[in-house]
Amino acid sequence: MSTPYLKTSETALLLQVKSDLERHEGFREFAYPDPLSKLFKKYPKLPWGFKPAREIAPKDANLEDGKPWTVGFGFTHGVTADSRITRITAERLLEQKILDMNESLGHALATWYKDATTITKGVLINMAFNMGQAGLLKFRNTLGYMKAKNYTQAAANMRLSLWYKQVKKRAEELARRIETQEIEAAHKAPEKL
Repeated sequence: MSTPYLKTSETALLLQVKSDLERHEGFREFAYPDPLSKLFKKYPKLPWGFKPAREIAPKDANLEDGKPWTVGFGFTHGVTADSRITRITAERLLEQKILDMNESLGHALATWYKDATTITKGVLINMAFNMGQAGLLKFRNTLGYMKAKNYTQAAANMRLSLWYKQVKKRAEELARRIETQEIEAAHKAPEKL
């Protein structure tokens, strides 16, 4: 893969999506249980992600009940209750995942993604990071409206989804971004590293 900092459009996309995902996902050095897991529901007030899970979990807790475990900026692949990641490592991993998702979406949506606006690409990468690429690709009608550049209808469809109801504030921000094809000043990423 090429170095992202050599292409202006890739750099802008990377910086914006990274800024958004850092804000949306938040950073956790230590692994934390899935919020929908049996473990989290039983012990929701523990400082998950800020201390090692084995140190804070009650002795009778079954850590297997916390799957899938998450660390860093929402990373779940290969994560266990004992996982830990430094912020700098998490940032580099996040950058690579953004670049990989951009490339993957370019293949999956080959007929139109390469010509999509940077804002549209950023929203799609963010959504794919949140629900997986397979989940994103189920938004057939919404993606069709994006392809046709009918952003008002694409945003309306986003707002009708179960994902929107579950993610709420983040989903509304992304729907508004698609609809207006603008990024709110408060959420604009820095233009340089």
